[in-house]
Amino acid sequence: MKTKNMGKWSIAVCGLNCAKCDIYSASHGNEKLRDEIIEWFKKERNETIKPEQVRCEGCTSTLDAHWSSDCKMMLCARKRGLQYCFQCEDFPCANVNEFGSDGVSHHKRTIENSKRMKEIGIEAWINEQERKGQCLFCP
Repeated sequence: MKTKNMGKWSIAVCGLNCAKCDIYSASHGNEKLRDEIIEWFKKERNETIKPEQVRCEGCTSTLDAHWSSDCKMMLCARKRGLQYCFQCEDFPCANVNEFGSDGVSHHKRTIENSKRMKEIGIEAWINEQERKGQCLFCP
């Protein structure tokens, strides 16, 4: 979801803020970060990727323009015709719970924040976060 403050917020299916993701930022004009990502792949994974491969338009885009085209939550939401996991009657499901407990701190926060988005709506949730000064990688 893109809001009036597009540079700071782009909420993904799972509740992450894509606008704070390095890959998303690199594919939206941050060439320095893009080059760092390319170098990381070369050094850490012994993989050579081209600049045009570092791109992501978020999970509302086509799968060929999405960095994690195999994301279980995105694929499930698409199959069910939903924009966000929290819209599902099964939320939080096994996929969401697995993501939230994978040891990555900002993944854990997505579940509680998605519950809040469901309760008050995304725009109100973003306004709430901005009042708190919490423009984080994830919601």
